[in-house]
Amino acid sequence: MKKKTKAYKIITVALFAAMLILLPVLTFVTMPSDPMPFSENENRLLSAFPTVSFETFRNEKLMKGIEDWFSDRFFGREQWIKLRNASERLEGKTCINGVFTKNDRMIEIWSGFSEEYVGKNLKAMNSFALKYPDISMYFLLAPTSQGVYSDMFPAGAPIGSQAAMLDFCRENLPDIQTINVIPTMKMHADEYIYYRTDHHWASYGAYLAYYDAAKAMGFKPSEIGEFDIEHASDSFRGTLYSKTLDDSVTPDIMDYYHRRRDKGIELTVNNGDKVTTSDSLYFREYLEVKDKYSSFLGPNAPYIDIKTGVDGPQLLIFKDSYAHALIPFLTSHFSRITVLDMRYINNGCSQYVNVKDYDSVLFVYNAITFSEDRNIRKLNQG
Repeated sequence: MKKKTKAYKIITVALFAAMLILLPVLTFVTMPSDPMPFSENENRLLSAFPTVSFETFRNEKLMKGIEDWFSDRFFGREQWIKLRNASERLEGKTCINGVFTKNDRMIEIWSGFSEEYVGKNLKAMNSFALKYPDISMYFLLAPTSQGVYSDMFPAGAPIGSQAAMLDFCRENLPDIQTINVIPTMKMHADEYIYYRTDHHWASYGAYLAYYDAAKAMGFKPSEIGEFDIEHASDSFRGTLYSKTLDDSVTPDIMDYYHRRRDKGIELTVNNGDKVTTSDSLYFREYLEVKDKYSSFLGPNAPYIDIKTGVDGPQLLIFKDSYAHALIPFLTSHFSRITVLDMRYINNGCSQYVNVKDYDSVLFVYNAITFSEDRNIRKLNQG
């Protein structure tokens, strides 16, 4: 085994040495005509070649720009990354680029949370709740797959406890009811509740969270048999695949749950630059690209408003992208659902809504995002 590992290392070093010699030439020869092509795999624009001038040379932006451009554009970039990651797996590594892979499943690795950092987010939420004492407020801290499948990691692995984080949040949110969906998710761990190649929960996992949330919020949840389930795609490879490019893990299935007695949806998305309207919760054009998860309500946007045709109260949601698969279930109970993403709002929520217009507020964040994101602290600005 040691001889094989040594041979793999020698081959890897030789390949990367050849890459260092050949790639600059091949990159310039095959440079695309599009100055800023989009990387579908990474869901971002690649770096453009920098402006060449005395000023950019003097302030070192030229060299930094060339470095970024070459890093993004070198010939066969994704194939080389895939080869490097494959060589690491052959050496026995199960963790690559922050992703743990085992039993046909990728799991985003999370080492834990800072009580001081998370405490500041909770303080902002409490301050917000105190401003609106007549509005019922709830916090759903969604576990990521690590929070459900932590027993898959080797003994002593340096991973954080999402259950402990949930307890900390509950203890420090006296004016907001915390919804614990972890026991339910663990009870259904053998079912298809998380994507294999993406960091989000799958539609059935979102349904289970909705079921617990409905009971906590005081309304009767819809049973699974009340929905028609559409298998929208069986070729989804998500964010964790983008980090590993591991083709050995089975692509994911994406399901849409449809209300049978749908009275009509009026959905409005304001992304800051333009307003888009739709009569569906699903943007099917995203099924044709890699970022298929954006077919749930569209890509992240500052403001989404949904009129459901249902007679009921109004709900305001503060969220990250985990909420996108959850919201279709909530439309059965509210006449209007307004969704705000504070990552894209700079001056507090008052620029989009009057909070007093709503009967309930629901915060939906996955454990990793909530432990790292400070944008929720902008709640009380403006």
